[in-house]
Amino acid sequence: MSIGKYDVYPPTDASFEDPPRMDKYDVIVIGGGGGGYHGAFELSKGNYSVLLIDDKGNLGGNCLYEGCIPSKSVSIALYLLEKLRGILKSVGNNDVDKVRLLWENLIDHKDNVQYIRYLQHIREIKEHGNVDFVKGIARVVDNHRVVVEADDGSWRREVEGKYLIVATGSLPIKIPVPGSELAIGSQELFGYKTKYRKIPSDVVIIGGGYIGVEVASVLSGLGVKVTIVEMLPRILSGWDSSIVSMIEDKLRNREVTILTNSRVTGIREEGGQKIVEYAKPDGSKGYVAGSEVIMAVGRRANVEGLNQLGIVDKNHVDVNDAMATKVPNVYAAGDVIGRYMLYHAAVKESVVASWNIMMGRPIFEVNFNAVPMTIFTEPEAAMVGLSEDAAKAKGIGYEVVQYPLEDDSYAQIIGVRDGWVKLIIEKGTQRIIGGVIYGEAASMIINEVALAIAVNARVKDLALLAHAHPTIFESIDRAAIRYSV
Repeated sequence: MSIGKYDVYPPTDASFEDPPRMDKYDVIVIGGGGGGYHGAFELSKGNYSVLLIDDKGNLGGNCLYEGCIPSKSVSIALYLLEKLRGILKSVGNNDVDKVRLLWENLIDHKDNVQYIRYLQHIREIKEHGNVDFVKGIARVVDNHRVVVEADDGSWRREVEGKYLIVATGSLPIKIPVPGSELAIGSQELFGYKTKYRKIPSDVVIIGGGYIGVEVASVLSGLGVKVTIVEMLPRILSGWDSSIVSMIEDKLRNREVTILTNSRVTGIREEGGQKIVEYAKPDGSKGYVAGSEVIMAVGRRANVEGLNQLGIVDKNHVDVNDAMATKVPNVYAAGDVIGRYMLYHAAVKESVVASWNIMMGRPIFEVNFNAVPMTIFTEPEAAMVGLSEDAAKAKGIGYEVVQYPLEDDSYAQIIGVRDGWVKLIIEKGTQRIIGGVIYGEAASMIINEVALAIAVNARVKDLALLAHAHPTIFESIDRAAIRYSV
């Protein structure tokens, strides 16, 4: 999907389709995703005039259009149904198996969630009177000038800004092999008002990162036969090995086939099926077939048209922790900087950029060590800070405490007792330096560990914190109190 070209555009407001109202602004923000609009709103509150440009005509970027919001709308709806089935089966009621969510139901639900949020964003834009939001395509001329034009070419205007915030996001990667055009991606699966509304009987997922694994978890939960093809020795590269083992076991229990050390060499159609060919490190070759192939090999920073600014390095925009580039009046945030390609990271990067612009110098910084990562599998997995391997590599002395969720009251109530909470503690200082969670609500629990890391909390601070009962958050202090002070 190229910039400014979408099969279905989000709802917008007629006023957003007009050219920019002024020739000069305090700040021009290119991109309306998490890396753009949060900073724009902060600047608006500071009485800065802001031009915010996005080619979709609404906010939320790829996260809302085809990423985290729609995909989680699907996975969480399915997850809730599975939990209800599990609870009823535990008391001998198997009739709940007759209650099913069809793929069409899930897609309708995610469309509705997207629509609600798009209407919310229209309201939010209008609440920030200093923000001039324009649906258009931005082309950078230099560090002050930007050309904005309508996607249909009906108007074109050059504008000037004292500052620029570059938040152009990222684009999906398609590996350059014969037949790659036969694969679909997040746009087809989760894009707003997608026409792809029938679930395939069997799929091949190229890529064993968190996106591919999440899709495999969702589809296998609906009875789809899934095969993951990953070129590395293990799926979920960079994740805690204990989490990877748990997720692999869960996927295989759902009859998901995982092929590692398998580099895709081509895709072809044959007999109504799509054939994915792959090669092993020893030179052997193989293939796997499915009615659909899903490309999930990651995303790349969208740096198109930015080279003339001198801020692009190794295919991403280079910034420091203050979100400042080497060009004094140019800041950047979000996927384009190539660090954490996560919406919540982009939001904080955007806010930090805006605050530093208002301060007139780089004062605020993003604490990247406290950015949590989550995999929305069933159950969820999450981690933040240093893993055990990372701590070892840095020569940091550490200790680990762990609490099994099978003993947690909320996990027992909800019927998900798999998993654990693991805290990584620096010896001597007793500071929390990392956390790894697998199990119910891991995406929520991890935020408390992230806060502990951000404020340099010690393990006894968590051990002494009283959590409401019965909630899953009690597992945090239950883990912490196991540490021998």
